[in-house]
Amino acid sequence: MRRVWLKYLEVSRTTVRSRWAYLWDQVLGGLFLVIIMFVYVQLWRTTYASGSGGDFAGYTLPEIIWYLVFAEAIILSLPRIDAVLDQEVKDGDLALRLNKPYNYLLFHYFSFMGDCLLRVVTWLVIGGVTVYLLVGGFPFRWEGLPAMFSVFLITQTLNFCYGASIGMASFWVEDVSGLYLLLDKVKWVLGGFMIPIELYPATIRRIAEALPFRHMVGGPARLFVKFSWAGAGELLLLQGLWLLAFVGVCLAIFRLGVRKVDVNGG
Repeated sequence: MRRVWLKYLEVSRTTVRSRWAYLWDQVLGGLFLVIIMFVYVQLWRTTYASGSGGDFAGYTLPEIIWYLVFAEAIILSLPRIDAVLDQEVKDGDLALRLNKPYNYLLFHYFSFMGDCLLRVVTWLVIGGVTVYLLVGGFPFRWEGLPAMFSVFLITQTLNFCYGASIGMASFWVEDVSGLYLLLDKVKWVLGGFMIPIELYPATIRRIAEALPFRHMVGGPARLFVKFSWAGAGELLLLQGLWLLAFVGVCLAIFRLGVRKVDVNGG
């Protein structure tokens, strides 16, 4: 078993080394985040200046800007696993990979996580430096780093299962890009990507709280900004329950799809 898991960890390591060779491409792409955060800071400064109190839903100005940094880092660090799986089904590479001595989904999961870890560090450094210069820091709870790291791993695992499930719809449809754009934007809105769900109208907030998306974006971002051990425990528990459901759905789609796949000419 140790050798089996080392094999998959090697997949992550290889992905990190491959992406590291093009690190400056990611850094230059991070200029996009600098522009986004500059615009966010101006918008929220105006919003707080026009408000009657010192905060919104318990967030001070620095806290809500740092919340957006973490939310952006979570989303922007996600590789397009749906596009990878969609292309492999179309090209017939799926049949080749199924004959390899590894689990197809685990291979892509560890490759996904290797890519994701390097990306998120890049985005956090760029976004963090930008907003620190613009609004300063906030009281970060360094002792909570192990819990935050665990939350991050489960967060991106949930996002992997979500994206992979969309990508595997290619077993039945010709192109999943439209489906991905729709479902991904639903995750953005109801997950609290651009604004904490605490600021939503009551009806929309109740809908968002009943769905898993807040545990994939907004919940982790809020925990990083307003850490508490009780909050971390609750989030990890809810993430774990949703993870069981997501893994079950992902495996079911994969098994049904493999039965249907018909690779022409190979």
